[in-house]
Amino acid sequence: MNKRIAITGFGVKVPNGENNNDLLDHLISGEYDFTARNDITPNQEPLWVGEVLGDLGTLEDKQYRVLPRISKLAISTSAEALAMAGLDLTDPGNKTGVFFGTTMGGTTPLEDMVHYASAGKFREMPVYCCGLVHYHSLASSISSFFHLTGISKTVTTGCTAGLEALEDAMLYLQSGKINTAIVGAADSSNNKVTVYGFGKIRALPFNQEIWNSGSPFNKKSKGFILSEGAASLILETEEHALSRNATIYGYVDAVSTNNDAESVNGQDKTGRNMKQAVNDVLGNRRPDYFNSQALGYDANDRIEDIVSRDIFQHEVPLTSIKGLIGHPFSVSGLAQIIASLLGFQHHFIPGTIRTDQHGYEHLPLITKTLPKATSEVLITSHGYGGNNACVYLTKQ
Repeated sequence: MNKRIAITGFGVKVPNGENNNDLLDHLISGEYDFTARNDITPNQEPLWVGEVLGDLGTLEDKQYRVLPRISKLAISTSAEALAMAGLDLTDPGNKTGVFFGTTMGGTTPLEDMVHYASAGKFREMPVYCCGLVHYHSLASSISSFFHLTGISKTVTTGCTAGLEALEDAMLYLQSGKINTAIVGAADSSNNKVTVYGFGKIRALPFNQEIWNSGSPFNKKSKGFILSEGAASLILETEEHALSRNATIYGYVDAVSTNNDAESVNGQDKTGRNMKQAVNDVLGNRRPDYFNSQALGYDANDRIEDIVSRDIFQHEVPLTSIKGLIGHPFSVSGLAQIIASLLGFQHHFIPGTIRTDQHGYEHLPLITKTLPKATSEVLITSHGYGGNNACVYLTKQ
């Protein structure tokens, strides 16, 4: 039986969107704020980054020092999503799984641990050091915090990891092994290791003005804006959601993932496999628009242009929220979903800010918030090693 999978809650914490209401306000207004940092660049050049600036409340207390920042961000967004869903995790009728994705894991605390180890500072190394750097600390911290003893998985593929965690959850929900799932992603890697690595492939815009940094569909953009954050969804089988009279905010109608099979350091420039993933979720349908991963990095943006041309003949509008939130790696696809869910609720399509479309003037790009009721949206995402992921989201 093909069970419909409903979204009954969501939570977010990204730059210019530190909860659902904050993200809604910024999506509508287009106002943004990024931070110029020179303490993590090779030659103290300024680099624009996106930071979550808000307080994490009790998660900042001493008892949670054993958790990496990604776990704290994820717990925060999961709590917001659970409150929205009104889901009682203690109800024995709920069979809940936890599925989270991350690209860089605990890279930031790993820098500190490597420093201690290389300097021979064994005494200074915290006893909980392994938990700070282990990728699975992400999903396991959610399970521990909310006292969930069922399935707990962390997906670590790359920037598509959040959507691939979603895909895994869908399979478990469809199989009947679970009837509810907390699905999410978190990354926090505004550090030297990440900056040096992406700087080597010229994906980060050192010493550039904000308009040439992470500007989607703009050939003058010199790379993406590195950012941090987390996002969470509550998924339920439609039957389970209706049985408890839950509000349904949308449905994950289809998910498709594949790999370009080209290189761990590159992707298929023809966009062939991304187009296949898109066609897999589309069937014979056309969305009201598609929420693109385009992030101001030409290698990715060109493939999104190919999708628009070859599948939609440049006739379906598209947008990207990366000019607002930067690129929080694994979080990006789920943040795109949440932006579209907010659009369903409040009848608008978010605009692509901070771009003049240089070199992409032919695209039907939405550059300002567009008041419009929508009910079907395509989500696209690219990841490390050539992974592609697409989601088809519906309102009803």
